[in-house]
This record gives sequence, structure tokens and C-alpha cells, in this order.
Amino acid sequence: MQRVPNYLPGLLLAGLELAIHLIYLHGLARIDMFLLVAHGGIVMKLLPVMMISLAAVLPIGTSVAVDDKSVKAERQEAQKFRQQQKNERNREIRDASQSFREFTRDLKKEYQESARDLDIDFKLRQVDMRAERNAKIAETEVEMQQKITQLFLNPGESNDAAAPDQLKADMKSYSDQLFEIKKQAAIEEHSENIKNELEKHRLMDERDAAALDMASDLGLRGNYEPILAKPIGDGLTKQEENWNAREKKEVEKLFKSNQRLLGEFLYGKKLRAWELDNKRADFDLEWQKKSELHTLNLEQSYFNSLFMQSSTDGEFDQKAFNERMSEFQKQNRLINIKYKKIRDKNRIKRTEQRREIVAFK
Repeated sequence: MQRVPNYLPGLLLAGLELAIHLIYLHGLARIDMFLLVAHGGIVMKLLPVMMISLAAVLPIGTSVAVDDKSVKAERQEAQKFRQQQKNERNREIRDASQSFREFTRDLKKEYQESARDLDIDFKLRQVDMRAERNAKIAETEVEMQQKITQLFLNPGESNDAAAPDQLKADMKSYSDQLFEIKKQAAIEEHSENIKNELEKHRLMDERDAAALDMASDLGLRGNYEPILAKPIGDGLTKQEENWNAREKKEVEKLFKSNQRLLGEFLYGKKLRAWELDNKRADFDLEWQKKSELHTLNLEQSYFNSLFMQSSTDGEFDQKAFNERMSEFQKQNRLINIKYKKIRDKNRIKRTEQRREIVAFK
């Protein structure tokens, strides 16, 4: 009987080597295998295991490779689209900011001219008020000087013991009248100045409202939505996470940048009211100081008058005069130091207060 050659083991071995080569080409694994096959039976026992492995691995590996390539392409397209959106947003903000600057430049110029007209009218009224005040002061000064001179020229009209007290009382009366005329004139002028400032504030409030309306129309007042990467495939990549973090910070910066652009129109009303309150406080403080100096100057004038009178009688005491004058000078300096201290503290406090008003939270 003729023996038929057994080709099956060789064929199976060749098929096995081909499968291993295919796995290597797909990048799934590199297999270094040394097959020591002595009998076809060993190959037959290995064949089912290898075929099952090939059936399980080859189709999945091919699918994963295709999916990875598709996800990567989709992420690249998404990144490109996000960048386009960001560029477009930046262009829109830049164009809107430029338009707003051009609009407000013309707007401020228009309202500045209106405010200047108000200031000119006030200054004209101020000239009239000061002229009227100076006329009253001159008239009162002349009258006071005449009466004081008369007291010195006619000392016998009063009891000698009461004459100094009467002189002091008369001088105080005349000096107080003069001081009151100056103070009331200053109050009237200050009141007119406040009215003028309030009228300018009304104009500035109107200007600010128009500017903020334009800013709203241009989209410069609200918050911007961040352009975020969305998960594709099995989630966000590290690059996409970094993009999202940067984008959230970017929209915050954009909002603050717009706030700075709109700044003077946002806090203008509050700042102007605060400045006007300071002007009122400064006026009151100045006249408190003037009142104290007035009282001191009145004492000094009375003292000077007495020493002038005594010098005509040959009883002038130079040492006493110098000591008293030094005391007056000291009191004058102390009053000025006192109010300078208050003003300096106010200036420091107001610097911080102003910073709070204009700061962006």
C-alpha cells in the first residue's frame, strides 16, 4: 500500500507563522516564537488555542486603530472651530471698544462745552457777588474805624474805670459785624457754587447714561460665555482641560477690561457726589478756622489799641508788649497747625475713599 505524505502539519505551521506576522504588522504585539515541533500532534494541540487568539485579536485591533484616528480628527476639528470662535469674539470686542471710544470722545466734548457755559455764567455772577460784598465790607470798616477813633479821642464820655471794657465791647461789636458780612457773603457765594456744581452733575449724569446705553448696545457691559472644549471619545484630554482653564480666566479679564473702559461712566455719579460732600466739608472747616482766628485777632487788636493809648500817656511797657505779642503769634500758629492736621488727615482718608469708589470689584 502506498503511503500518502502528511502535509497537514506543515500547512498548519505555515498558517500559524502567517498569523503571527499579521499581528506584528498591526502593531499589537511583537512575538518572538521558536517552534520546536517534533510531531504533528503537538501542532494539532496548539492550533485551536492560536486560532481562537487570532480570531479574538485581529478584528478588535483593526477597529481600535480606526476609532483612534477618527477621534483624533474630530478633536482637531473641534479645536480649530474653538480657535475661530475665540478670534471672532476678540475681533468683535476690539471693534466695539473702538466704536465706544469714538462715540464717547464726541459725547464728552459736547457735554464739556455745556458745563463750561455753566461755569462762565457762575463766574459772572461771582464777580457781582464779590463786588457787592467788598462794598459792604468797606462801608462797615470805615464806620467801625470812625467809631473806634472817636472812643480814643473822647475818653471822657465814659467812666474812666469802665472805658476799657466799653472799648473792648465796641470793638468786638464792630469786628463781629465785619466778620459776619464776610461770612454771609462767602456762604452765598458757596451756595451759588454748589448750585452750579449740581447743575453740571445733572449734565454729567445725562452724559453717563448715554455712554452706558451705547456700551450695552455694543455688548460691552455683560459677561462673556467661555468657549469651552467638550468631551470627545473617552473624555477631555490634558490639552483640552488646559484650554478650558485658560478660557475661564480669559473671559474674566475681558470683563474687567471692559469695566476699565466704562469706568468714568460707571462710578461717575458716586464720585461727583462724594467730591461735592468734600467741598461742603472743606468750606465749613475753613470758616471754623477763620472764626477762631477772628476771635484771636480781635483780642490782639484790642491789646494793640490799649498799648497805643498807653504810649501816648507815656506808660508804654515794651517788655509786656513783646511778651503779649509773642503769645498772640503762638496762638495763631497753633490754630493753623490744628487745622492743617485736620486737612492732612482728610487728604489721606480721601485718597483711600476715592480708590474704593473707582476700584473694580
